[in-house]
Amino acid sequence: MKVKKYRAATVKEAFALAKAELGEDAVLLRQRTLPAHPQDLTPALVEIMAAVDEDDLRQPTPAPKPSPKLEPKPFFEATYTARPAYPTGRILSSAEFTAPSPSAPSTSAAPVASAPSSPSVSPSASTESFNASDPNYLLWREMRSIRSMLQQHNAPKAAVEAMAQWQTLLREAMLPNQFVDEILYGLEEILTPAALQRADMVTAALTQRLSALMPPSLGTLRPGRPGNPLVFVLVGPTGVGKTTTLAKLAARYSIHHRLPVALITADTFRIGAVGQLRTYSDLMRAPLEIAYTPQELSEHVARHQDKSIIFIDTPGRSPTDTEQLEILRSFVSVLPNPHLQIAVAAGTLLGDARRIIEKFSVAKPHGLLLTKLDETTVLGPACALLAETQLPLSFVTTGQRVPEDIELANIDKLVDRTLQNVRHQIEIGRNAQGQATSILAEPTFAAGRHFSTQA
Repeated sequence: MKVKKYRAATVKEAFALAKAELGEDAVLLRQRTLPAHPQDLTPALVEIMAAVDEDDLRQPTPAPKPSPKLEPKPFFEATYTARPAYPTGRILSSAEFTAPSPSAPSTSAAPVASAPSSPSVSPSASTESFNASDPNYLLWREMRSIRSMLQQHNAPKAAVEAMAQWQTLLREAMLPNQFVDEILYGLEEILTPAALQRADMVTAALTQRLSALMPPSLGTLRPGRPGNPLVFVLVGPTGVGKTTTLAKLAARYSIHHRLPVALITADTFRIGAVGQLRTYSDLMRAPLEIAYTPQELSEHVARHQDKSIIFIDTPGRSPTDTEQLEILRSFVSVLPNPHLQIAVAAGTLLGDARRIIEKFSVAKPHGLLLTKLDETTVLGPACALLAETQLPLSFVTTGQRVPEDIELANIDKLVDRTLQNVRHQIEIGRNAQGQATSILAEPTFAAGRHFSTQA
């Protein structure tokens, strides 16, 4: 160990001299004040004794690492360990926000897609992520919370009340609390207090932010070629309408696109399932096969290699029925490169939807299909599920008619429908408040109130 003494006017200056010579690993052993000499008028000095390990002197002192850039972290992360984690989305910053024109065409419709590898987002999205395990993440969250409180304290009362109203109604739309906080954070920086009073301006800003958190839609299916057809498999829980949805898709590509398709059903458990699909196959003049075992399923697929798309219906199972899910996995495992999509009813609670995605990922899922969009007005859980899993949305079903009631997914339309319900509640509340204010301002009411006060 190397020990040296240093003198300076203050302890801080003396220790700076020690660190300059001994390095950043120098330690302060002791200090004392030297009295001033009465004859030569020298000021009092501080003397310190510093030390450093000899080994530390032999190693060059590394340059200090720059502090990590504190950037916002999207709330949603993939939580399923059955497959690789999907990348997360990001919130648009104030510099990126531009209010869209009401007449501007939607740009979220994805190009034609087929069995992509894993969903991905733009490079800029990945640079916005902030790892929750990073020790600075909690510091960033605390700093942002303090900043938000200061902004609310300095903001006009009307703006604070508007933000609180939106926060309440977004939570009533069953968007998770932290998700709501993410999309509302900093909104007062890109919208003036007057704009915050306009439901259309707030809706436009939230639409961009909510859409940015969700993956692009998957787009239409790309048919295979003779000898290499697209093997489309639809899985999901009971009661979500898989058989009807599969019939809609088969009719869409066989009748509208005039492609050769085949139907195979492995749903031999539900009464009437085979008969229902046979009716549709007869109308489309498409062959229908019934698979009772994985071996039969493999043989039926091999028999229809001349088709462009082979649509496979599967039995609905409970996400908690492990045994039946393993049987489903055994069926899917015999298929060559299956294009698997998971059907989820649009009104499913977020916790249940998470479990469905996790349990029905019997093969790598390529997309999510929302059914029964016409049967719910609460789409917050569906948006949260897409943002959390980053599974691209392929189609949505909007009724029971075959083949009419199925549409290519459009993220902007889904987000717009989610927020329009909230916006409607905002406008109803403000109209009611305006009517109450106008009644209070009427002379007759004012006079009556005056007389009653005198009484």
